[in-house]
Amino acid sequence: MMLLTQRHRLRGYDAMQLAASLPANDLLIAADLSTVTFVAAHDDLVVAARAEELTAENLNRHP
Repeated sequence: MMLLTQRHRLRGYDAMQLAASLPANDLLIAADLSTVTFVAAHDDLVVAARAEELTAENLNRHP
């Protein structure tokens, strides 16, 4: 988690949310299942998720 805060402009709880998604996504990939779609309402968090190779959507962009 600390590496995520160093690589991206993330606050502590945002980094925790992203950190929890990464191993879950890896498990889904290993099981040949659909991957995680990371959803957040924070631009920096969505950018970080995409940089970490997750599909990500900003909740604020979907009325």
